[in-house]
Amino acid sequence: MFRRAAQLRSRDRQQCISGCLDYLVRRNDMQRVRIVKSIGLIGLVAASLPLCFAETFQPAPKLYGARLEDVPPWAEQGNFRFIRLDGGRIESWKAERTWWGKKFSAEEKDVLTHIYDRDFEQMLGLLKQAEFNWIWVTWSNGWSLKDEDENRENLKKVIARCHENGIHVSAYLSASNMFRKSAFRDDPETKKYGLWMHGIPLFYAGPTKTDPHISWDRRLADARKPGWRVYLLKKAELAVDAGVDAIMWDNMIGYNDGLAQLLDDTQRMAQRKAQQTGRPKVMVYANVHIAPERFAMNDINELIWEEDGKDTPGVWNGKWRVGNARKIKFLSGEKQLWQPLMYENDIYHCGHRELCVPSPPEQKLSVAEAYTFGTATSRNIEGRFLYELIKGEPQAREAWAAIAQYNHFLVEHQELYQQTEPVARIALLSAEPQNPLADEFLKQSVFFETKVLAHLDKGVPLDRFKVLVMPAALPKLTAEQKVRLNTFTAGGGVVIRAGKAEPGIAVRAEAAAGGPRLSLEPRGYVLGQLTRKPDGRTLILHLLNYDHQIPAENVKVRLDLSGLVDLPETNDLSRWEIKVLSPDAGAPQFTGLSLHGSVAEFALRRIEHYTAVTLSVKAGR
Repeated sequence: MFRRAAQLRSRDRQQCISGCLDYLVRRNDMQRVRIVKSIGLIGLVAASLPLCFAETFQPAPKLYGARLEDVPPWAEQGNFRFIRLDGGRIESWKAERTWWGKKFSAEEKDVLTHIYDRDFEQMLGLLKQAEFNWIWVTWSNGWSLKDEDENRENLKKVIARCHENGIHVSAYLSASNMFRKSAFRDDPETKKYGLWMHGIPLFYAGPTKTDPHISWDRRLADARKPGWRVYLLKKAELAVDAGVDAIMWDNMIGYNDGLAQLLDDTQRMAQRKAQQTGRPKVMVYANVHIAPERFAMNDINELIWEEDGKDTPGVWNGKWRVGNARKIKFLSGEKQLWQPLMYENDIYHCGHRELCVPSPPEQKLSVAEAYTFGTATSRNIEGRFLYELIKGEPQAREAWAAIAQYNHFLVEHQELYQQTEPVARIALLSAEPQNPLADEFLKQSVFFETKVLAHLDKGVPLDRFKVLVMPAALPKLTAEQKVRLNTFTAGGGVVIRAGKAEPGIAVRAEAAAGGPRLSLEPRGYVLGQLTRKPDGRTLILHLLNYDHQIPAENVKVRLDLSGLVDLPETNDLSRWEIKVLSPDAGAPQFTGLSLHGSVAEFALRRIEHYTAVTLSVKAGR
């Protein structure tokens, strides 16, 4: 029988196609070259097309469902500061065989190689200085068990030292990558586990013009094959035995059903190990990516990690970049409310994450933006940043000091981010992460949340909103989606259908919602997000200035809290107290405070990068 081809994200599709073509050209197999080119023309191995034969695969009758009770308190949103600590000799070997790592200097590779042994105590001190309490380490990235043994031994000590210092550890493993010269030599059974399409072996990334041999060591494996999953689980179980707190799968490339089964198998193993040892069950997560058709695999995972950012937040050449905030809202609409979320840029404004160090203002805004919108920042410091940090170079140390400054604020004011929820009464329906209306709503400080068309059962429940904005050019609704929308309108919800270039849609949506709403003068490049604590007695207004160069000064704020449910106190704000907080230097000041009815007005003297305003019911009320 024909099987469906892998639902690969765009970058992986391109890399696999490129690798296949070069491989076949070298073999002079022009018939298959034409096949692969035709695949590219019809959608680069689109999942909906029956493209290849595969051995019979029988997934589990019912896949594991992750549960809130398996998320420990330290891993709840707002309670952790996370950073990647990729490294070890195996990571250095991997870098040498990947386009980004080929650009590392000998000195950068040396630090990468020894970050778990020679340089670890220095790195541990830096982690403590910046108040990180969660890292991941490179446990396995595709080498044989024998070749990865040195890394495992070093990491046993790293994990123990981290736990002694209150730092939790995830083990990074690759779900599909195998370096064939290593794996085939020492673990010969892996020769049977390759991922094929049309009789063509697939490799991770294609050769480049400067190095045509770069990809041939990185063979992709097929997670549908039970032997491959058993092989991977041996590695994952060794990580659990070493004391890690979570398992993280990367390179989720291939057939969705096989990859979902790998996650299921990992969860079952984690359950078994917890029962045997009496330790808490390790959490499981994976780099599934943002695409709605793949995202459902995250139902198996306790938390979400995504690297879909393509630019540092800010104002660049006069263009206001709010793409990360938009994508975070989209991810929040795809996931279960209780699942913690970590978000990473794989490209910074200065270049690829391995090759440059964003400036201190960029670091600060990245932290503030993530926590404002209910996620946590993830960073990849492998390469230049890690090397310069260990060697004490000024640029890296200044960036690290900025991170530490903001992380300290997160720790000191943890209540602003832990167990909070958005108050928006406007939902914006999106089929894909790219939505121009979402960008406009963000820039106008419209309080809204994203409902993802393919996951209407996830995120903030639809019945909590008053207004649903439907952009133009949505796909045709399914019967189930129509039922959900009909239920929404039957319950008093208002649906606004936006035209392709309809002005004033934000004003219409806010008027229909009846509040809450925010106005800022001058608006500049400042945007706001409003959240609250579950008891409704504390509101938090987050204000982000995206202009790295020019602080926003004398900003007049008008916050109308009309329409908030379960908040009878908003009818008389005189019973509330207001505090202004910021991690930036100097105590923030506000003037002209006026509280009347459900409206608060005041002026902020300065918003450098980030300011939080809390409104709380006075004690005794």
